[in-house]
Amino acid sequence: MRYGESDSGSAPAGVGDDLARVRDRLRGTPGAWTLAQVAAVVGRTCRVADLAELTGQRVVQLLGAVDALLDAEVLEWAGDDLRFRRESVWSAVLGAMPRVLRDAVTADCDRLLGRRVAGDRSADELTRSLALVRAALARPGAARYADDLHGLLGNLLLLKGDATAARAAAERVQPAGPGRLADEATGTRLAALALAGDRRAETAAEAVLAADRQVLARDHQQSADVPAGARAPVSVSVAALVLSELRWRRGMVAESLHLARAHESRAPHWRLWQRLALADKLGSLRRLDEAHSLLRATRDDLGPRERDCYEGCVDIVEAAVLLVAGRLDDAADRAERGLAATRKAGVLLLIPHALAVLAAVALRTGDVDRAATLLAEPTPGHAVRSTLHDWVSLLVTARRYGPERAAAAAASTDPVLLLAEPAAAAWLVRTATAADDPDLARRVVAETARLAAANPAVPTVVAAAAHAKALLDKDPAALAAVVHVDPRAAALARRDLADLGEPTETSPAWDTFSGVERAIARLVAEGMTNRQIATRVRLSPHTVNYHLRGLFRRLGISSRAELVRHVPAMA
Repeated sequence: MRYGESDSGSAPAGVGDDLARVRDRLRGTPGAWTLAQVAAVVGRTCRVADLAELTGQRVVQLLGAVDALLDAEVLEWAGDDLRFRRESVWSAVLGAMPRVLRDAVTADCDRLLGRRVAGDRSADELTRSLALVRAALARPGAARYADDLHGLLGNLLLLKGDATAARAAAERVQPAGPGRLADEATGTRLAALALAGDRRAETAAEAVLAADRQVLARDHQQSADVPAGARAPVSVSVAALVLSELRWRRGMVAESLHLARAHESRAPHWRLWQRLALADKLGSLRRLDEAHSLLRATRDDLGPRERDCYEGCVDIVEAAVLLVAGRLDDAADRAERGLAATRKAGVLLLIPHALAVLAAVALRTGDVDRAATLLAEPTPGHAVRSTLHDWVSLLVTARRYGPERAAAAAASTDPVLLLAEPAAAAWLVRTATAADDPDLARRVVAETARLAAANPAVPTVVAAAAHAKALLDKDPAALAAVVHVDPRAAALARRDLADLGEPTETSPAWDTFSGVERAIARLVAEGMTNRQIATRVRLSPHTVNYHLRGLFRRLGISSRAELVRHVPAMA
């Protein structure tokens, strides 16, 4: 259930006329407009029983008003709950309420919902914390601490993935002047705008960094003792984080990484999100040693309180890095652990990323149905965007429905996929060719070439662009010259080269493999875990692991991904 407030005291632009028409349609049904207002204060989604308790009526007495709101397409059924059909209408209904009335109904909601959740031992920790904060806001004398409580409420709602309500809570923080509360509220508002995909996030973030540069320049002029490397205010660190993500999505890798490393926050929880975002990018660029090192440092820095709340988030990002390294069993175990921990804590922002890791492992081991089920699990309305989730969704679509459906889905995919997944460009060209969609193939090649030109020092992107172009041009010589950093992309290049009729170079080590070692290595290349390989070759998982360790020692390698490089394309 979501619970929040509107963005402002007036209806959002573009829905005012719609709202007036809705009110006209509801005039013939006593209590319908009042019920809409109460529902809006509860949240975008609400329970009919809550509306009855808040309005002092029985459920049966609300049926006429509920039907009118459904007929007017203000509300719709969402399972057993009622939900505002459009978020803009929800915000507009709230905005149309006088502040004094909205605050009074909010206090009633705080007492009702806070009382219920505080007594619900099955609720996650974050939900219980939200209930306590709301109950505190409803108590007499809360005005004295309202700014602190609304600031805390905004942070908690953000972790829940409710960016709209988080932003509304942050905007209710109105301290007398600059200071900690104003700084933290600005950071929460910036993060909420970015999570909701609001274009104003970029302008606001740039303004915060510009103001910070002016302050630093003034301080340097006034004092020679300004400490170097001092940690940044929350608003500045969040602005850098927001801009880093936006630059990444535009393919500006160097600037994105610079912003990700700059302005490390003085607040531990924001510092953690900065580091997790950077580690995820390093994993995408296949800079795995750096990613693992950063995640170890992040985990070591967690205090007891942060560990309970955030360690699951570290697990999820680490699972994605382990997936890239080809350590499927470890990736799945870490993702499961992270998923359980974040759900227990109620910190839902990385749930799609965890599900994507598990779906990718399922897909690589041949369980397409499980992968599809994982991808279909519900996620928060405003979670951190997972490019891995988009990528695995495309792969599942291709496996279940064929290249035509996959090519159609790819047409609307965010181009950042071509940056974050080294095998994506070539896979998309191959899929577009199979679907007889040459326009898509050409667009993919052109966009990847643009990314490579903008990032000549990023080997994963340069190799992906060369591979995609060679495949489109059917140029085996150009394809043979491609050097991939990513083992799976390299395996795809070898397969594509074989499909073009060119003999592929076999690793000299392959000739030294025993029959059992070759069988195990082939299945590793297919993405199977040790347990699945053991079933296929009729050995114990311990024996499979023994053979793999022997291969690793003999070849001087340390991961399954490196082993894949020694498996011939046609093996």
